Amino acid sequence: MFVIMLYVATERTSWIVFGLLMSSVGAVGVASFEPHIQTRVQAWLDPMHEFELSRAGVQDGIVHSEQAMQALWAFGSGGTLGTGWGQGNSDLIGFAANSDFILATFGEEIGLAGVMALLLLYALIVERGVRTALAARDPFGKLLAIGLSGAFALQVFVVAGGVMGLIPLTGMTMPFLAYGGSSVIANWALIGILLRISDTARRPAPAPAANPDAEMTQVVRP
Repeated sequence: MFVIMLYVATERTSWIVFGLLMSSVGAVGVASFEPHIQTRVQAWLDPMHEFELSRAGVQDGIVHSEQAMQALWAFGSGGTLGTGWGQGNSDLIGFAANSDFILATFGEEIGLAGVMALLLLYALIVERGVRTALAARDPFGKLLAIGLSGAFALQVFVVAGGVMGLIPLTGMTMPFLAYGGSSVIANWALIGILLRISDTARRPAPAPAANPDAEMTQVVRP
């Protein structure tokens, strides 16, 4: 988000390259030294590996990639139009069906068409946020609107990408779809701020205040 705001403020592409480079280095460093992150990365790269070892009796304990596998199976069983409201097997995903993996439950019951419609709605919210940033007259409003829009888009990408297996899972909630106290409040506050910036941008610009000194120095012609 900060890289996006820096790019908008300076219009320098080097900030994008620098941000991607530092993010990659940080991700590799954390994954190398943190066992919990290593487990998530392994579950992302080969979600069936731990499950096969557990079934073969080679590995005992929790199968960390089980929820990721169940999410992929849920998307697959949903097909194009889904199984119907309340007809999915969300209990297979466990406690995360109403939080991290609510998108998998949604995709199973509504299908690919419903997931695409949901992502389109998210894209429209981001598009309106970018339009608000372009319409804002003050630099602070522009940066705030583009930063909030970028944060919203990043949250959707991280959650959807993690559930669909594009990137490792993070545990974030899907905006306006999953349970969550502070997350729901933060997302509604984000929308409220964007609406306020948009409302201010649509109002007529205030007339410049008269300068009394300029009136006193006017040349009086006979």
